Amino acid sequence: MENVLKKIADAIVGTEFENKTFAVGGYVRDLLMKRQTEDLDIVVNLKNGGIKLAKFLFEKGISSKPIVYENFGTAMVKIAGYQIEFVMTRRESYRDKNRKPEVEFGTLEEDVFRRDFTINSLLLNISANEILDLTGKGKSDIQNGIIRSTSDPKIIFGEDPLRMLRAVRFAVQLDFEIEKETQKGIIENASKLQFISAERK
Repeated sequence: MENVLKKIADAIVGTEFENKTFAVGGYVRDLLMKRQTEDLDIVVNLKNGGIKLAKFLFEKGISSKPIVYENFGTAMVKIAGYQIEFVMTRRESYRDKNRKPEVEFGTLEEDVFRRDFTINSLLLNISANEILDLTGKGKSDIQNGIIRSTSDPKIIFGEDPLRMLRAVRFAVQLDFEIEKETQKGIIENASKLQFISAERK
């Protein structure tokens, strides 16, 4: 997986994507925990940056032809056998009970704080090989074994109840504890689980 990141980092030197392209989520968490992972998501801090970068890498002969999801500003490619998702930094709003977000281009900070938990919010600048912890708690929560929502748990779980199930799953898988306010948010929003479709559970 490091070879894949190096290929991308080398390809974007001197382009608009340099220092705007970040590995995010499970990859960075697992890197710090020294866990093997095949999960790689890339976020690009440019409008439509995920789709643009995926197309750029295809044109350079580095990736497979991207599968593009225009509505969500995302693209899927394969590099060296790994499936990778590219997406622009975004902000999301949830308007109804089916929990499908409306997506717009957003800042790096907005993208981080829309994510579920601090342990999944770390960014790796692939050009500088530098980890950014914009919540200020991601690294320490990994070290201390804590599941904590990135912002107010009522908002995080109210927007998407599936995140409550993810909190429990991460706690079990990683042997982490769910932080007190996050626990409280799960209890207060538990009734919203009825709105999750069977496919999403």
